[in-house]
Amino acid sequence: MKNIKLLTFSIFLITLLILIVAGCSSRIETPVKEADSTIVYPAKNPNGIMAGITLYRKMSNQTDKLLGEGTVFTIREKENLNAKIDLKNRFACGKRELIFHIDWIGTNGRSFYRKQIDLSHVDSSSTINTSISIPPDKRQPGNYSIRIYLFRELIAEKKFELIPESEDITSMVEKLDAKITLYRKKSKKSGKLIGEGNVFTIKKKAKVRAFVDLGNRYAFDDRELEFQIEWKNDSSESIYSKEIELFPDDSTTSIKSALSVSPQKRQAGNYIFQVFLFRKLVAEKKFELK
Repeated sequence: MKNIKLLTFSIFLITLLILIVAGCSSRIETPVKEADSTIVYPAKNPNGIMAGITLYRKMSNQTDKLLGEGTVFTIREKENLNAKIDLKNRFACGKRELIFHIDWIGTNGRSFYRKQIDLSHVDSSSTINTSISIPPDKRQPGNYSIRIYLFRELIAEKKFELIPESEDITSMVEKLDAKITLYRKKSKKSGKLIGEGNVFTIKKKAKVRAFVDLGNRYAFDDRELEFQIEWKNDSSESIYSKEIELFPDDSTTSIKSALSVSPQKRQAGNYIFQVFLFRKLVAEKKFELK
């Protein structure tokens, strides 16, 4: 009787082990493409472990928000590409240690960086994080991918593209809709701009002020914007310049600047105010001093 009970119990344990292993490692061969472009290889067990992949540039220091999510990233100095892997049914394997392998694949289809991550049953984490550097001396423009393996079985992958910084900047300059308003001063009561126009008078303590409305500013809230403003005379010589950097967490949607037009500093003639983004001209406005 004892032998029969022992045999029955052993069969139960073996069956349970088979079910657990199957739930952890058996995958459907036909992948499914999610809405965010993650390619998922579902577990045959509906309650098996699944993984989602989010690629992003960096995390906000203030809000922990992921910045620059997507599948197209710019090759730049001191730039990283980060991946957050969210695990569904994290504890489907019970107390079994989970062994993940992360594989970054280059434009030639070959692996250029691998990483193993082990999660024990006492680790409550349901996310895995990894990153690669993407400076020009390490990465070439082209198509890449990241693959996630569980117990050596592919469970998810995501394709992405790296582009040169020059292409990214050109695209940003084309998207940014910057509008310049020149004026004399701003009302302290109403905040209304006073003396808008393109002809101004040279006089003591007078200034020409510029208000630049950065239309479509939030289309670029995932990265720093490097602006440069230039005030130039009719010979295109810079008489005042300033660099302004807007960070992802900065809610600013405008740029302001002012130029003194006192008789000691300026002469009558034609002038121009210009705005550059990453050294490329995005807006300009001519004006006259009398």
